Amino acid sequence: MKRFISTLALLAGMVIASPALAQQAPRVAFPAEGCTATPAQLEANKKAAMAFFRPGITAEERAQLIDTGYIQHNPAFKKFADDNKISYYEGFKQMMGRQGGAGRQGGAPAGPQPPQGNPLEVVTAECDVVTIIHKNYRQDPTAAPGTWYEVFTFDSFRVRNGKLLEHWDGAVINPPAAPAGGRGQ
Repeated sequence: MKRFISTLALLAGMVIASPALAQQAPRVAFPAEGCTATPAQLEANKKAAMAFFRPGITAEERAQLIDTGYIQHNPAFKKFADDNKISYYEGFKQMMGRQGGAGRQGGAPAGPQPPQGNPLEVVTAECDVVTIIHKNYRQDPTAAPGTWYEVFTFDSFRVRNGKLLEHWDGAVINPPAAPAGGRGQ
């Protein structure tokens, strides 16, 4: 487990040190330099971050977990806020309202369902940063319907005074869907 955490920390450091990413956002110490968090504070930070993914949580409940000075690094949420000239906090509230608060745990699609399990696979905390690794299942596009494979995603939050202050994840901005009917129509 220590090797896994060290590898995750190394990867996070490489991403943050990337010159292209450094131009997009100010560099923030990751984790906070001079950390003095106690074990009780680390546990409280974990609980604050895990509450964000509580089953059945509403958009309003999620917004209450977030500090009004929230800093967003998810590119889709960040782009929405920047394009609409609103704070990341307001952008988050609007985006979650559009998704009905479900986020990536949206309503169940029709057809075969993925296996059930604990979606919070690993939760770690160092200083004021909590990282949650989620286990998800995706439909294998090369196999019959109902054939699933595991995929792991992450969310990292900076937590201050029990509120989520900053967020990172591995999200990307996807291209628009191709028009119905395919090419040439």
